[in-house]
Amino acid sequence: MTTIYDDKIFKLTSNWRTTNDIVRKVGGDKSAIINALKRLLEIGYLGTKPDTNKILYKRTDAVQNEFDFIQMMSVFEFNQKTELNIINQIPTIMMNDGVRFRKKGLDLLDHIQEEVNRAYMVIIRIDDQQKLETIPFKIAKERKEKLTKHIEKILSVILNKYPEEKTRNSIREYFKKHTMESEFKI
Repeated sequence: MTTIYDDKIFKLTSNWRTTNDIVRKVGGDKSAIINALKRLLEIGYLGTKPDTNKILYKRTDAVQNEFDFIQMMSVFEFNQKTELNIINQIPTIMMNDGVRFRKKGLDLLDHIQEEVNRAYMVIIRIDDQQKLETIPFKIAKERKEKLTKHIEKILSVILNKYPEEKTRNSIREYFKKHTMESEFKI
C-alpha cells in the first residue's frame, strides 16, 4: 500500500468500523490516518455508511463499476493537474549543490510518488481481479492502460521540466527507491 497506514486499515476493515476505532487500533497520526481513509475511499478500496453521527468504513472486495472507475480517474486527474501547476511554479527542485532536493521539490516528489503508488495499487488490484476472472480481460486491459498513461504522463512532465542530467538522475533514483513498482519507463 502507499502510506504506512494503508495495510493496517485494509486489514482492520473486514467488518464495519468507526473512524475513531480505526485510528485507535492503527495508532499513529490521526490526521494522516483520516487522510489515508479518504484516499482509500476515493479509489474504491473502502465503502462507507452513516451510523447516527459516525461514519463506518468497510473494505470493499467487489469489482469497481465503470462509474466508480471514472470517478476515481477524475480524482487522479485533478491531483495530477495540481502537481502539474506546482511543477510549473517551481523553477528548480535541487539545492545549489546539485545533490539534495529543496523542501518544495521533495514535497512535490513525495506527492507524485504517493499518487503513482496509488495508481499501481489499483493496477495490482485489477490484475488480481483479472486472474480471478471477476473482471473481463478487455475491461481490465483498458483500465490498466489508462492508469499506466496517467503515471507516465506525470513522470515524463517532471523529467522534461528539469532537463539537467544530474537532476533527472536524482529524480529517477528517488522514484526507484520510493515507488511500489520501479519498472516505469523513464
